[in-house]
Amino acid sequence: MKILFVLGRYLPDKNGGVENYCHTLAQLLLQHDQEVQIAILESPQKEDYYYQGIKVILLSNGINSFIVLVNNRHYDICHFHEYSAYGGIELPWFKEGKKYCTKVYFTFHLPYFTCYKNDFRYKGITDCNQFNSTERCLECVISTKLKYRQNKSSGNLYNVAVDVAARVSSKTILTSRLKERIRNNQHLLEQVLSVCDKIFFIAGWFKEILLTNGYNSSKFSLLPPLPIYSGIARPLFTSGVKRKILFVGRIQYVKGLHLLCKAMNNISDKNVILDVYGNIVDQNYFEKCMNNYQFNYNGILTREEVLNLFHSYDFLVLPSVFTEMHPLVIQEAMASRLPVIASAAKGNIDLIREGKNGFIFNYDDYKALASVIDKAYSLKENGWQPEFETADSHENDLKEILSYYS
Repeated sequence: MKILFVLGRYLPDKNGGVENYCHTLAQLLLQHDQEVQIAILESPQKEDYYYQGIKVILLSNGINSFIVLVNNRHYDICHFHEYSAYGGIELPWFKEGKKYCTKVYFTFHLPYFTCYKNDFRYKGITDCNQFNSTERCLECVISTKLKYRQNKSSGNLYNVAVDVAARVSSKTILTSRLKERIRNNQHLLEQVLSVCDKIFFIAGWFKEILLTNGYNSSKFSLLPPLPIYSGIARPLFTSGVKRKILFVGRIQYVKGLHLLCKAMNNISDKNVILDVYGNIVDQNYFEKCMNNYQFNYNGILTREEVLNLFHSYDFLVLPSVFTEMHPLVIQEAMASRLPVIASAAKGNIDLIREGKNGFIFNYDDYKALASVIDKAYSLKENGWQPEFETADSHENDLKEILSYYS
């Protein structure tokens, strides 16, 4: 089979969960005699290159370059791992892929076309599983923009006032464009489902939300997890309290490093060290975090280097203030026997069993995070040992993954 993965950027330039997932999957397919190439929109490279044996093709002229590529190379499968609006990989790409390739696949790595704010937080304060009511979504967006916060200082009167303002605003002409964009998201979802031969989910919670909102198809498949340590030596697990915690992820607001910095100023044990690894997406945000708490920033690591780091820490902290799909870094940490402290964001809570393989803290609450860090260290100092299920795919899981490309 001749397979093309399509996404925005790739390793080593962008080293996030999507890129590492695609690379792991591509290597797995190569090991089983499939031909895999990667097509990307952006790169510091000026021409095509190879990364760990995988050819990466730069689409320097956007969709026009993509059309030439799929027309000339005759791929059996064109697998999109990204949908990026405003001049990125959009619906026309899927339609062109359908013209020239035998099959078109799409994997939801993010909640495209569903929650308009992409956080599934109704009015910014409660968990939400609905996106098929335009009016409800509109009020949610407006309320969030009005900085709706249900806390002790605001009181019920403030909350009621914001609700009324949101309902009034949702009826005005000024919100008609916003309403249209919300509806357009729903139309795009329907069109993508129509074009693709297979729709993959890496998170069960997201597939269930689509089903709940009336979207169902025989094209849907929930993928089993990829093998974490395929071709990589697994480091030995070391016990004992190290007083070191780890943050790995993009340095930008949605990943919640600011919460962790505030929490570090509030924990009881001031000897605990915070090490941070990841792309600095927002330099101003990085500097604000560093000014709040002096962590050790250690740059960007390859996936193999990250896997070899885990045994040196007590906990991985993932303080997301946004929806996570099915974070690869949590799966990798647990495969390395490193417990995880994470926010109660979708995606995180599906992977963590409280008090077993990690701990959950209240969404967007640094005081709760500080309290959980204290609790986790107290337990560990008193002999607590995490319990992990095997994180590597079983033989049947591997067979299922490979079956989609046979």
